[in-house]
Amino acid sequence: MTANLSISMIDNQIVASKRIFGLDFLRSLSILLVLFSHISWIYNSDGIIGKMQDFSGLIGIELFLMLSGYLVGSIILKQFLTQQYTFKEVSNFVKRRLFRILPSYYLILIINIIIGVCVGLSISEWWKYFLFIQNFATPIPPLFPESWSLPIKELSYVLVVIILFAFAKQIRLNFRKSFFLLIVYGLLSLSIILKIIYHIENPEFSLLKWTAEVRSVVIYRIDSVMFGILFGYYYAEYKEFFQQKSFLLLWMGILLMLIFIILLLFFNLNTLAWFWNIVVLPFISLIVLCFLPSLLLWKKASEKLSKIVTFLCNLSYSVYLIHYSIVLFLMKYFIDTSTFSLIQLHIFTLVYLLITFTLGYFFYTYFEKPINTFRVSNFKLNGKKIFKR
Repeated sequence: MTANLSISMIDNQIVASKRIFGLDFLRSLSILLVLFSHISWIYNSDGIIGKMQDFSGLIGIELFLMLSGYLVGSIILKQFLTQQYTFKEVSNFVKRRLFRILPSYYLILIINIIIGVCVGLSISEWWKYFLFIQNFATPIPPLFPESWSLPIKELSYVLVVIILFAFAKQIRLNFRKSFFLLIVYGLLSLSIILKIIYHIENPEFSLLKWTAEVRSVVIYRIDSVMFGILFGYYYAEYKEFFQQKSFLLLWMGILLMLIFIILLLFFNLNTLAWFWNIVVLPFISLIVLCFLPSLLLWKKASEKLSKIVTFLCNLSYSVYLIHYSIVLFLMKYFIDTSTFSLIQLHIFTLVYLLITFTLGYFFYTYFEKPINTFRVSNFKLNGKKIFKR
């Protein structure tokens, strides 16, 4: 009875998340924070503003990973608990995921390769991008650098699904919840252990080195996605508890974030290699988790705000793919902003944002959206069509 109840809760949670305003707001906030972070390239920001932009990039990507982990992890768990988990079921899930991500990604990747050839960038490792292994265990090459978060997310899902599939026949249905938790906790622990090993083997520290070799590398970031998956599991199991404590968790998250911001802005943390290499990324994941229960209860907002958030939410993936290596890189390549006044930099930034969202709108409307509509119409999950993700 308990197992059936938890399965039902997961199912309801997935269907309900089709249009929860709080989740759309989170996705919209994520892309805005990423844009704010990358605008630092225009201003060459330093001081408090520069640190805030660095922090916004950290949080923006973490929101992206955690939200995706929660949503997709809930689907994986539901399938594993309710189905035989045959090759057909698993391959159908993988096809749905890849068909959601790859068409837009490959098109932008090809454009990046063309740009790289034209401007003389090194594209010697271009083939890694097509396999999603450009940053699996090593820093990402110069080509399409903002794509580093996509392999972290997608390879984490595929890894979980493959492990579950490998043992599905040996695990009885009444033990599958425990086995699912064992796998997720195991992968989370492995990622943290690898961070510890990296820290021991790399005594010299700098934030640039950490960003390239830890923050942007798949094997060190799997834990972020696992945190999102675990939240999906526990929220389904103890939904009433999370709803009752949502306000407390919200303020706890705000407090932890304020503490982190104060430490980042006013204290020299750059000498604390152990903090950055081991602690900071899981700590940020926990901060984000504190916000999720309140956001899940934020079902609706005013019509005007809903339209803005829905617009940003729909365009988030397209904007993410084109905003840096295509739009900002080309603008900086052809326009020398080194002698610009502050007013000119503001105008440059406004033009950059206008171009980014305009191209993002057309890319979403005439490429991403039709493909996603085709995916939902032709790839069914669990024998029925479900929400678009």
